[in-house]
Amino acid sequence: MRTFNIKIGGEAGQGLVSIGNILLRAITKEGWYLFAHQDYESRIRGGHNFFQIRLGDQPVSSWEKEVDVLVALDKTTVTLGQEELRSDGFIIYDPDVLGDEADTLLNQRNSIALPFVRVVEELDQPKIMANSVAAGAIWAFLSDDLTVMQETLEIIFANRSREIVVGNQLVAEAGFAKVQEIIGERAKPAKPAHPGERLLLKGNDALPLGALAAGLKFMSAYPMTPATGVTEFIAHYGQDAKVVMEQAEDEISAINMTIGASYTGVRAMTATSGGGFALMTEALSLAGSAEIPVVVINAQRPGPSTGLPTRTEQGDLSFAVAMSFGDFPRAVLAPGDVEEAFYLMGEAFNLAEEYQMPVVVLSDQHLADSYTTVPPFDLKKVEIRRGKVIAGPEAGPEYLRYQFTEDGISPRLYPGFGKGLVVSAGDEHDEAGHLIEDGEARKKMMEKRMAKQKLVEARALEPVLCGSDEPEVILIGFGSTKGAIAEAVHILNQEGCKVQGVHLPQVFPLPSSLEDILQEPGRKFIVESNYSGQLEALIAARFAWKPTGSIRRYDGRPINAEYILSTLQGGVCRGK
Repeated sequence: MRTFNIKIGGEAGQGLVSIGNILLRAITKEGWYLFAHQDYESRIRGGHNFFQIRLGDQPVSSWEKEVDVLVALDKTTVTLGQEELRSDGFIIYDPDVLGDEADTLLNQRNSIALPFVRVVEELDQPKIMANSVAAGAIWAFLSDDLTVMQETLEIIFANRSREIVVGNQLVAEAGFAKVQEIIGERAKPAKPAHPGERLLLKGNDALPLGALAAGLKFMSAYPMTPATGVTEFIAHYGQDAKVVMEQAEDEISAINMTIGASYTGVRAMTATSGGGFALMTEALSLAGSAEIPVVVINAQRPGPSTGLPTRTEQGDLSFAVAMSFGDFPRAVLAPGDVEEAFYLMGEAFNLAEEYQMPVVVLSDQHLADSYTTVPPFDLKKVEIRRGKVIAGPEAGPEYLRYQFTEDGISPRLYPGFGKGLVVSAGDEHDEAGHLIEDGEARKKMMEKRMAKQKLVEARALEPVLCGSDEPEVILIGFGSTKGAIAEAVHILNQEGCKVQGVHLPQVFPLPSSLEDILQEPGRKFIVESNYSGQLEALIAARFAWKPTGSIRRYDGRPINAEYILSTLQGGVCRGK
């Protein structure tokens, strides 16, 4: 599939994200599929950042290195970006920024000098509108008609004065006309025949949306990149959904507030990253002992310590699986794209409440901050299962919170909804919740809790497969590698190699059906974004199995199809 790639580079504070967001909305409105990701440094101003958009007439699930249009807001973007430019690609730059060095930096490539600020000033508009000049200029490569761009600007600035709307439209038209005059009748990217209605979302939109659809009523969190977007989303929209959102003073308070809210019977969650998740571990053990359901989103970033706080990695898998100290039931889910992120949040809450345990949803910076187009979500697919909840006569004075049952799941009573006394404690306890010390009672209670883990394993989410049904090569991954694996599989199959992709939306406990895939003939590679091969180790521990090889990335940048293919180095199939 031939896609069209736009890359906007510059320093933080120059407006590249604003340009990108204008384009995202216009491209979606025009009907293309897209995938967009951001690369930004952990500083408020300065540093090299970029916003990259890939669009096509078919669904796009990953990023691509080659660029068709490079918009350079600084010299660094030109220096770094030229190697990524396709042979027929163009660089749009501001000569007032590059100055006399422009000719040397551009190295005779196709280039368009467009003084963004001067264009605005010549039209008697505020300098801040320079972003719309750039958006209009880029649009000339996508369409011969500026209508959709103008409609998009109307929507974006709808809550501002009419003068601001018209001003942005005017400068966008100037940028569009300038570029159109230079490139002439250049072919435009193909559009879908039947585009249909689509949503434009990033992972940090889909995760909280899924939580709201699943009945979230309380969230507490402390800001931590890259999970902060989840918190901001709930803070912005939660009031309309009658959700209580509390910004805690730290992550320890956040998880304990979440546990307290869940104890009362409401669906509650928190969101953090690795350092914050580390602070939550003691409270997670409390939730395991007291059998209180809780959902935690851990948006991974590269460690150790603060690491690369604005970049991506999958280095918390082992940590999330271990979760805390002591044995208690738990589950870890790992959505691979925006659509899966939405629906898996419902599954996370169902698992937490049905088995009265903590559930971690592993995201990462790449999934959190990357945009894509998806069909409208089907709310009929969001099933809410509250598990064993009792009321009425069963909730009488004889109620036992930790009653021994055949499946290990004790009927749950919300405090105040019956005559029974609901007692919870972090110390080991008897059926009534009172503290105990004797070994036999401890043994029985431990076996009761861990019986639930067997049930969780028995219903683990099945792997998501793509590609050949009779593969010579199998690529296995989890989380945000999903799109990259799918694209690599598609390319290899087109080249005559029989390849299958395996995505694991649940990484703990692993589904037993994965063993059947591991026993199939053919070469198998584990694809993951960490140094030590944490998914590989997890699979090895569960199935006593070793892959043919591994594909790992741990430089803070996301894996894409090109990275997978270059690491395989060709010849992965017999006779190739």
